[in-house]
Amino acid sequence: MNQAAQDKMAERRRRILDAARLLMLRDGLRGTTMEAIAREARIAKPTLYAQFADKEAVFAGILDELTEALVAGFDAGMAGKGNVGQRIGAAMAGKYGAIAHAIEGSPFAEELYATHSRVSARFRELDARMNAEIVAALKAAGVAEPGELNRLIQAASYGVARKMVDETSVRAAIPVLCERLIGPELS
Repeated sequence: MNQAAQDKMAERRRRILDAARLLMLRDGLRGTTMEAIAREARIAKPTLYAQFADKEAVFAGILDELTEALVAGFDAGMAGKGNVGQRIGAAMAGKYGAIAHAIEGSPFAEELYATHSRVSARFRELDARMNAEIVAALKAAGVAEPGELNRLIQAASYGVARKMVDETSVRAAIPVLCERLIGPELS
């Protein structure tokens, strides 16, 4: 395939994912149809089906893009300055802040949030990598039970992200949470 054809295909995929994201945020996953995605993207349904087998595949494509933002936020936090609690707090805020940014303002945020882990194996793999990295950082800092503390950090961060929803609150609360959970373990 020549470069012009590849560019056209990439642009079409971009239009499909942008249209699907808009519709899923506005109408929810259940309320979005392949027909609506094709109409919003200004393409024929056969063209849409040539790129994506079904709506779940389109949603997985959106999640794959979100994964890039999650990885960037998490990695920047872990590589940042500060003690282990501050770095983990920044990493978790980067992870959940990216999700909050992606779904903020949608009346279907809960549905989209609940569905992402069922659809994307990539999210599960990413969570495993992030968990291992946090456990290693906690262990290196001398935390007695790093695996247990990581489970608590994960659950609490997830809860904050699900309840606070807006990106600003999520990015502000999770670092405080992590510092308070991790700080006493470092003394």
